[in-house]
Amino acid sequence: MELIKFILVTISTLLISATITAEYVRPLPRNTLNIQWPWDSKSHSYPQQVHISLAGDKHMRITWITEDKHSSSFVEYGTLPGRYDSMAEGECTSYNYLLYSSGKIHHTVIGPLEHDTVYFYRCGGQGPEFQLKTPPAQYPITFAVAGDLGQTGWTKSTLDHIDQCKYDVYLLPGDLSYADCMQHLWDSFGRLVEPLASARPWMVTEGNHEEENILFLTDEFVSYNSRWKMPFEESGSTSNLYYSFEVAGVHVIMLGSYADYDESSEQYTWLMADLSKVDRTRTPWLLVLFHVPWYNSNRAQQGAGDDMMAVMEPLLYAASVDLVIAGNVHAYERSKRVYNGRLDRCGAVHITIGDGGNREGLAHR
Repeated sequence: MELIKFILVTISTLLISATITAEYVRPLPRNTLNIQWPWDSKSHSYPQQVHISLAGDKHMRITWITEDKHSSSFVEYGTLPGRYDSMAEGECTSYNYLLYSSGKIHHTVIGPLEHDTVYFYRCGGQGPEFQLKTPPAQYPITFAVAGDLGQTGWTKSTLDHIDQCKYDVYLLPGDLSYADCMQHLWDSFGRLVEPLASARPWMVTEGNHEEENILFLTDEFVSYNSRWKMPFEESGSTSNLYYSFEVAGVHVIMLGSYADYDESSEQYTWLMADLSKVDRTRTPWLLVLFHVPWYNSNRAQQGAGDDMMAVMEPLLYAASVDLVIAGNVHAYERSKRVYNGRLDRCGAVHITIGDGGNREGLAHR
């Protein structure tokens, strides 16, 4: 029996029935957490902000940051703690943003790895040992899903709930750190999510808060693309803002709400090619994620996804996409199967899950 499970992590749950009509009182926003890093003579070469992501069949990308610009970009790993029988070397990058200079950002792909297996690993020969678990070869598989995270007390509550779940892969449909040009908040976000993001693959796509474009001074998405490299090259994409991957009988497409998407764009051309390669005998489930929802009954962000929907919804409908997940609106909402604004038993179910915990609070109406 085909089985795919989603843990949709919301700050709050609204139960609706024909007999309950009282307005739901939404909790207030919370301030950004103050997350410290214990700097000492050793910690400059120690890995921090460690997170992992899927990187093609049976491979995983390990990403971490060091303050030491001379530290090496290799990962030792194995199936027993403290015993590493494999090693992989990777690449590194860094970036400048106004007066901010990032640490050395390491990306190393390890594998091939066995499915549904715990691996122990160490980054750059320094610091603590981490462990990760690879996803299963086939369903059942469980995804944890929450968008618009930020780094507030509500974020910590969301992460704590995710940590209590037995999930295989985390999906984040945009708006990660809410750094909004304050680059030190990218670092604190990386430290906040490291306990979870170093243990299970985090697959993300960009939101509006990742853009960070200051006219004539900075390029857009520099911080996001440098820190959160996804398997776009492995999926034939030319941009880290949109890509696809397959895991346990599921084909997942991560689209870019903030990359060009008209019919003459590279993203549109790539999406058509990617959908044409989907083999539903191998991956019966077809999921799509992006940031700005196409179907939204909240007053917030009304109509923001209409242009993208007009261009791309026919492609998803023709490919029989099962589920579309978005963020941006700070609320939880689920549709019936829809297409072109109407109920359609061949359409996709749309879920908005943009209430991860950011400082802006929940949608009000």
